[in-house]
Amino acid sequence: MNECPAADLADLAEGLAELRTRTVWQTLVASAERVPDHAALVAAADDGKVRRLTYSTLVERVRALSVGLASIGVRRGDRVVLWLTNTPEWIVSHFACMRLGAATVPVNTFLKPAEISYIITQSGARHVILLDGFRTLCMPAMLTEICPEAATADRPGHLLSAKAPDLRNVVIFHRDGGHHDWAYDLTELETLGRDPKVAQARALADRMERQVLGSDLAMVKYTSGSTGFPKGVMLEQGGIVANAALHSRRVGIDGSDVFFSMMPFFHAGGSIYGLMTMLVNGGTLVFTEAFNAHLGAELIESERATVMFGVLPAEVVRAAIEDGRDLSSVRIAHVPNEDARRALPNVTFMFVPFGLTETYGPASMTAPDDPPDKRRTTGGRPLPGNEVRVVDPATGLDVPPGAVGEAWVRGNVMRGYWNKPEENARVLDADGWLHSEDLVSMDADGYITYAGRLKLMLKVGGENVSVEEVEKVVASHDAVAYCGVVGVPDRRRGEVVRAYVVVRPGHCLDADILHSWLKTRLARFKVPRDIVFLDELPRLANGKLDRVGLAGRAKEEVTA
Repeated sequence: MNECPAADLADLAEGLAELRTRTVWQTLVASAERVPDHAALVAAADDGKVRRLTYSTLVERVRALSVGLASIGVRRGDRVVLWLTNTPEWIVSHFACMRLGAATVPVNTFLKPAEISYIITQSGARHVILLDGFRTLCMPAMLTEICPEAATADRPGHLLSAKAPDLRNVVIFHRDGGHHDWAYDLTELETLGRDPKVAQARALADRMERQVLGSDLAMVKYTSGSTGFPKGVMLEQGGIVANAALHSRRVGIDGSDVFFSMMPFFHAGGSIYGLMTMLVNGGTLVFTEAFNAHLGAELIESERATVMFGVLPAEVVRAAIEDGRDLSSVRIAHVPNEDARRALPNVTFMFVPFGLTETYGPASMTAPDDPPDKRRTTGGRPLPGNEVRVVDPATGLDVPPGAVGEAWVRGNVMRGYWNKPEENARVLDADGWLHSEDLVSMDADGYITYAGRLKLMLKVGGENVSVEEVEKVVASHDAVAYCGVVGVPDRRRGEVVRAYVVVRPGHCLDADILHSWLKTRLARFKVPRDIVFLDELPRLANGKLDRVGLAGRAKEEVTA
């Protein structure tokens, strides 16, 4: 069996089991008791304004908001949609829900109303917390597009919508002032939680907090899948705590570190890496509301960040060089080129993981004491308590060391997909193995190397994009007969979407018109960069789309 060496696996698994009993609130309180006045969060808004929260302040705000949420009916087991940008309010709301035993449902702020509607409805969410707006986005207006009944309601808490039948409460963070009759105000709920007059709600919140277990759901994270529709990955509180503790130990991060990240919190890369990495250790998370290379470089310098993590590191390095920033405090970062080596002179290590949302982010990870060639070329060895098998997807048998097969992971893995019993039966077997649909190899020492995807997925600038989802949306245009989608290389985003389209007889369609139509129906990162019209798509003998042939054609065209 090609499996991670397991000489001390029993001891490591016992450590994982103990960590999985902890709740996020218990972990936050423990850090606040150790370092109450230490900075927990340094948050830079889109306009550059910086706010700081110590651990004691963070705990106080979370406790207060949890009381306010309990007063409007948030209960253990509820799902609460979080539709906000990277702000302290995202974090406070997230932790306040988990204190009550409710699970948050983070929403990608790039999604369109129809995509968000699916998440709200499929998750059965009873509550949604949203921002009043960001740049060109107006979240309340988008919500009324999803639930038209909200616009005519005259008081909060009584939403009855045919499109989102489970949804009752809307809470808005009115950052720029304003008021909506049909929604609660987030700041007012937090203030209410401090009012001595709400003793009953406070007692209720405290009682729910005492009942929460590490096995309670923390998040239902929607991730695009090979079926074409996003699936809600069920992650438990204890699993999140365990992954954060184990991956930070693996890479040598502790409470003295300052972790800089521009990863969005709606991704595991923002809400588990970074946020939880620092929370379990009592360290400081420095983050921006959205990607801004120049602001990021400024923050790394001013906050003396020791860890730099996230997408597009080369752009941050370029901004630092242009602005004359001192990044010498950073010791852990990706150093992709000579410019980065000059800008980050004291970096000695950058962790490389293998994992997926279904494994709470990293299932394996490199360590500073790994051999240099392993640090450069692999995703490290499984985290303590995790097991990994590499299996031939055709036979179900383990492949030899060094051979490529599907990664099966057991240990700290998801509970399953929300309300998807058939999917759960397909990817989680009776022995607890998660069939990842990712192709990897594992050497004789247990180091894992990612090789590709078994499923029809693209990775566009760090975002999962389902090929079948894009194909279905394109093909829903009245003038489109058939569509085939492939990924093509892109210097900035890794890969981007390229669509091949066959137009229906008697119809006319050009790329600009189709692009404009798709932009109202797909998140920006899902919209094809290239649209190529063909008389017919390549087909296999059985009539199915020849995806290998289509990918080969795309490769020839983009390299010509």
